[in-house]
Amino acid sequence: MNTINVCGVLVFAQPRHIKAVQKQLEEEDGVEVHAVTDNGRLVVTIEKEDQQQTGDLLHKFQTLDHVITASMVYQYFDQIAANEWEMAS
Repeated sequence: MNTINVCGVLVFAQPRHIKAVQKQLEEEDGVEVHAVTDNGRLVVTIEKEDQQQTGDLLHKFQTLDHVITASMVYQYFDQIAANEWEMAS
C-alpha cells in the first residue's frame, strides 16, 4: 500500500518580504504555491507520502525568516493499492 498525504497551508509573511518567502517555499520538494496576495498571504499545498514529513515541513515554514504564521487548513490522507498508485501517477 502507498499513501498520499495532501495538506493545504496558509502562510502569512511580512508583505515586503513576500517574494523571498515564496522562493524559499517553492524550493521544497512536494510544495506548490498557488496564490500570493499583496498583504503577505500565500496559499500553499504540501504533498508527501508520510505525515511526519508533512508535519516537519509545516514546522519549518513556521520558522522561516519573515514568516508570521503558517497554518494547516486542510488535510487529505489515504492509503491506495499499488495498482491504483500507478494509474494516478
